[in-house]
Amino acid sequence: MRFLFLLALAPLLHAAEHSIKPGDNPQAVMDHAAAGDKLIFLPGLHQHGLTKHRSILYVDKAIHIELSEGATLKLADETTKLDTEPEITTDQDAGKKLDDLEMGGRFDLIKPCIFTIRIDSEGGEGGADTFAWGVFESADNPQGTAKLPPSSSKFAETPRQRVAITGDWQTLAHGVQIRFGSKTGHNKGSTWFSTYDGPVAYGIRVGHGRQPETIEKVRITGKGTIDMNATHNVQPGFLVKDINACVLIHGRVRGVLVEGITMMDTNRSVMCYGEHTGKFLAGGKTGPGESFDAEDITIQRTRTINPNGSGYLLGHPSFRGHLRHVKCNDNYMETGVTSIEPNFNLDGYEVIGNVIKSGGSAIHCWRCSRNGFVMDNIRIDDATGQHVVHSGAPRGWESPEPPLQRNNRNLLSGPAPVAAPHVTPFGRRLLVSDYGGNKVAIIAADGRVEWEHPAEKPQDVWRLANGNVLFSHLRGAREVTLDHIVVWSYRAPEKTEVHGCQPLPDGNVMVVECGTKRLIEVGRDGQIVREIPVPVKTKNTHDQMRGCRRTKDGRYLISAKGDRPILELSAEGKPLRSIQTPGDPHEVRELPNGNLLIACGEGEAMLELDREGHTVWKLGTQDVPSNPLRLISGFQRLPDGHTLVINWLGHGYLATTAQFFELDEQKQIVRQFTDHARFVSINKVQFLDVPGDPAKDEVWR
Repeated sequence: MRFLFLLALAPLLHAAEHSIKPGDNPQAVMDHAAAGDKLIFLPGLHQHGLTKHRSILYVDKAIHIELSEGATLKLADETTKLDTEPEITTDQDAGKKLDDLEMGGRFDLIKPCIFTIRIDSEGGEGGADTFAWGVFESADNPQGTAKLPPSSSKFAETPRQRVAITGDWQTLAHGVQIRFGSKTGHNKGSTWFSTYDGPVAYGIRVGHGRQPETIEKVRITGKGTIDMNATHNVQPGFLVKDINACVLIHGRVRGVLVEGITMMDTNRSVMCYGEHTGKFLAGGKTGPGESFDAEDITIQRTRTINPNGSGYLLGHPSFRGHLRHVKCNDNYMETGVTSIEPNFNLDGYEVIGNVIKSGGSAIHCWRCSRNGFVMDNIRIDDATGQHVVHSGAPRGWESPEPPLQRNNRNLLSGPAPVAAPHVTPFGRRLLVSDYGGNKVAIIAADGRVEWEHPAEKPQDVWRLANGNVLFSHLRGAREVTLDHIVVWSYRAPEKTEVHGCQPLPDGNVMVVECGTKRLIEVGRDGQIVREIPVPVKTKNTHDQMRGCRRTKDGRYLISAKGDRPILELSAEGKPLRSIQTPGDPHEVRELPNGNLLIACGEGEAMLELDREGHTVWKLGTQDVPSNPLRLISGFQRLPDGHTLVINWLGHGYLATTAQFFELDEQKQIVRQFTDHARFVSINKVQFLDVPGDPAKDEVWR
């Protein structure tokens, strides 16, 4: 036992501390240090140029970097200067038929510039296409609070119009020339930005993007400062792929902590993203290749003082590996433009408890970020009424999934916090999907919200035997742990909607996919193992199907919402029967006695039919005392004969009545649930105090 204890201590016993004095070469110390060592920057000014991978300090091993109070790691003056080579940013929103622009000439190096070139007419009858152009004589973000130098035009403004494309070099300004490969064939609106600026620089960089081995367990802590000295260096422009950051985490990197430090005078304070070798395709797609992913990054209790730049960038559309499990919590920041930006290919993030002073957006959830928690953030020093959280994507990109939001306040212009109203406890522990609230949640018997997780328009939700939660969302289905780790997922094709799922005994998941008009069974690897075409006639994707179920013997029951019947298919997918309903059915299941229980949506509320199709139990829209039923979206039949009935309150009925009921066999209310403060439109519910494994058909819903 003593030997094992010493073995466990061995890495700690061999870890060394390396003190770095002002004037010492920090990269040389880093290169000499062993994995697990600690580097301590002593108080004073540590001013240096760039070393490996365009950084002052490049990290390629498990290391603890401490910036002592009074220590400043600073980029030396005039390390980066105005460059003659431009970077062309292709505007992918325009859907270019031709992307054939070249930049040439000899840039005059007078000041940073961004040229905007836009096709403003398509030639006809043998005529050439024409373009418009303008030059913005700065590379700083015009949306920020910085006082920009005078320019001949505003950013993206194109005062020179209808210039015919010659196919040869054509002069713009500042010595810059352009050439199109073809005189014709472009489409109107196609846009290019060409930026003349300074080269990229980083303070501390962890990973260079495509390192083959994972770099993990890096800590950057302390009360010191990283200063990228943009005041005395030429920075990259805000539109280009590579921009300055005090800390960059890039590629196969796992388990990084950035804590306590101050960051200033830079494009961005912290940036995190993965990398990918595949070809970049329009709208964020990536061709075949290898993905270098970053994960488990924590940024907490830091300070960003960057009134001319931005804050934290989590994911990047030009670096298309994945970024997973990022926490950006309890930070203070002053920025000229966006402070916190969950962005491309970010899956699983927290933005909690930050204090933000921003000249632009405080928090902007951007492109296809997903699985986010944005809570308890405060925007200060803003009397204009701006929201704390914005969400969106450029045209042509996939929109972000709505994060789970709560208690985000604009301190000056937002409403004062309101105490949560008293809610009468339901008396049973529940799992619910809140379609309008974009979340799934566990509610305790005393009314407390025990757990919640973001989900875009969720419908089916299941507590599995392993304790995880499986749910469908608008774009697929997902299984998560109670620690919010995604352990399984399926992503539906574009232009489809997913409105249901069901766990199966073999571990697969059945997914209800509208648009493709199919049920699919998806394996644990996320791949489709079976496909069942469904003969629905409705063309409107949103109206095709809702909650469908596979029976214990393998048949399929379809809630054909738009067509209005229940369809029964054989295990092989062949039609067996069609049962017309008095509504737009939202859920169906076969009970142990062979009867069918049907939620009829906005029609006559609920039916139970025997094997011959005769009605043996019926719940009308006015059968629940003092509670008109609006849209019955789901149910659960309980072993004692009681029935849970879900009263979905969308379509103009938000907050008008109770959200679900437990009824006895005589249709009398046993208990009801009403919590409009925390839940918008509940769609499905599972009683968690009723034993049973839903994958084995033991939960009757």
